[in-house]
This record gives sequence, structure tokens and C-alpha cells, in this order.
Amino acid sequence: MRVRPRALGVALAILLSLLLPAAGHSATTVASHFRLAIDRAAASADFSRTPARSRYVILQGWQAPLARRLKAANPGLRVLVYKNLSFMTERDAAGRSSTGVATQDAQAHPEWYLRDAAGRPVVSRRYDWLAAADVGDPGYQVRWADNVLAEVRREGWDGVMADDANPTMEWHFDHADVLRYPTPAAWQQATGAALAAIGARFRSAGRLVFGNFGFWKSYPAVVSGWLRHVDGGLEEWFVKTGTTGARDSYIGGRLWEIGLQQVKDTEAQGKAFLGITHSANGDAAAARYGWATLLLAAGGRSSFALHEDYANENWFPEYEYDLGEPLEAESAEPTGVHRRRFANGLVLVNPSSASARVSFGGVYSGSGLPRSSGAEMSPRSALVLRRNGGRRPARRARAAL
Repeated sequence: MRVRPRALGVALAILLSLLLPAAGHSATTVASHFRLAIDRAAASADFSRTPARSRYVILQGWQAPLARRLKAANPGLRVLVYKNLSFMTERDAAGRSSTGVATQDAQAHPEWYLRDAAGRPVVSRRYDWLAAADVGDPGYQVRWADNVLAEVRREGWDGVMADDANPTMEWHFDHADVLRYPTPAAWQQATGAALAAIGARFRSAGRLVFGNFGFWKSYPAVVSGWLRHVDGGLEEWFVKTGTTGARDSYIGGRLWEIGLQQVKDTEAQGKAFLGITHSANGDAAAARYGWATLLLAAGGRSSFALHEDYANENWFPEYEYDLGEPLEAESAEPTGVHRRRFANGLVLVNPSSASARVSFGGVYSGSGLPRSSGAEMSPRSALVLRRNGGRRPARRARAAL
């Protein structure tokens, strides 16, 4: 059958939508994957498998052509543009900025700059080209939403990832130095107001807004209250810190429990949870620890990524295991091990500081184990297992970009 060029494009989109799995779903329906690729090195990274693997992708504004290619390969993919909420930086010669408001916008609005007691603009102690903004100023909130929505509509983004939507800015500057918001509590009130105003604008426009909530585990109640204003939240240090496999970089104990509860709370509000576990690229043990923790709590709206950098994609065999539907909620055992049974699999996490012997209650394979009915789990480790005799791992169609 001969197809005209425009009809050919439509036909290809329909074909891809049939070949590809539901956007970003792993072989189990309770959780999926996403990719954060905002570093300059992402310009030469491989994105050929991303449309079939990810539910969300987060990119910089200069990557808009890539975003359109990814969405053409999988129309169900949601691609978000990165914009910082709490800082301003200079717009470049091409008119681009990684912040929602550029310093050029603030030339006529000096009140948008946060200032110290001496009247000097406050800057990030780690990134001195970022000028701290008064996120509580209604005019700033309007300009942020105006600028970002205009770019989202013009370039075809699905929405925005608002970075530094933080309940405290202590990583960037000392609150005591800020004249208007001298405490985290004062800053939280301003940020909450910004998220409420911006979230309402994006919802009215039919676009998504996510927040990167730094220090989420330190202020879970604050972030839980903010979630009602947005479509989802990013936890950038989900159950592990650093970029090495060092055992002390694995989060355990009470902090791990808080991380698990973050997923449950986000899901309970009908919001999307995006969790990044940090380690070296290719670190299967770290990926297993993060992915398994997410699987314990996920209910269909959660997505996971392992990143060393924000350029490359990491993929592991456990992501392809066809676990089937969950048969029960997560539960904790006297040994400290947490488990969740699925129709075709089993997920186990030991976030404690001691080894624990576990019985699987059947014969399972996976995560490096052959057919086994039990194992000795080392401290802060995880297993994602397939029941022997269950369905085979789901096969994925690949779409070339």
C-alpha cells in the first residue's frame, strides 16, 4: 500500500505505539523507569533504547530536538524540561537559561534578588553564577510560570522539573545570612506559596510540574504537604549517596524506613515518585538495592534510575524480570528483612546492619542466584527474584532514533 508522507508519519507513530510497552513500564506494572540527562555530556550519549525503557525523561532546554525525537519514537513518553526554581542565572546568546527566571528579567525587579543584611545578593556557595531568588515574591512566581510555560508550549515539552524546590537551602547558603528568610521555616512558607501558584498555572495549561525536593528525608511532612500542588516529586538520594559502591554510602535503618515511606506517601496522594540511587555506572548491587526498595512500596506511579552522572543510561537484568502483580503489601520480618510477594516473583531488602538468613517459601532465581529456596543476605543488600516456572522476562521492541 502506498502511503503519503504525512500519512506515513501517522502510521509509524501508531506502529510504534503498538510495538512499545506502555510508557516506561518495566516488566512489572507497579513501577517503571526514568532518565535524567541534563549534563553537557548527554549531547553525545546513547538514547536509542530510552523510548522503550522510560516513562519520564528530564532534559535541558537546549535538548528540545532530542525531546521531540524521543516522543516521536514513543508518544506515551513524558519529557520534562529542567528549570531551577530558586535561583536566577544569565540567559545565553541563544536566549536559553536553565532557570525559570533569568537575571536579565530581574534588571527591572531588584526585589527578586535575595539579599543579606548588607544588601548584597546571595549566591550559591557551590555555584557562584546562581543568584538566589525570592521565591515568595508573587511577581517572581508569575514571571517564572510565564517564562517556562511559554517555552514548554513552544518546544512541545510535557512539563517541567523544578529543581531546588527545597525545604531548606543549607546546601547552598546559610539561612541566617538571608535577610527575608532567616530560617528554614520561613523559606518553606515561601517555597510552598511558589509551588501552589506555579502548580495551578501548569494544571490550567494541561502541563506537568514536578519538584526536585532536596532534604526530603529531613522534612517529610513539609514535602508531603507540597505534593498536592504538583504532579510528582524527585528524590535525588534514594537509599544511597555518593558515586561509589562503598558500603557506608548505603542508607539503612531509620533513614531507609523514611525513604520507603516517601514512596508510599507519594503514591497515596496519586502522585508520581521518581527515585535516583547514586553509584558508579554499572553498579548492579546499588541498582538492586534502590530498585527493590521502590518495588516494596510502589503502586503504579513510581519510577527508578541509577545514575553516576546525569548523561548516561544504566540498565540491569532485574528490570526485565516479569514479576507479575503484587500479591501483598510490603512487610517486615523479625530479622529486619522486608519482603513483598508478587505473582511470579519475590522482592527482599535487608536495610539493617547485620546479615540475615531468609527463606523464599519456594524456588526462585535471579540477582545472581540460581534455583534457590533461601539465602544469606548481607547487610544493606537486596534481591529481586523470579519464581521458577513463572513467565519468562518480557521482551522489548527497540526503536531507533
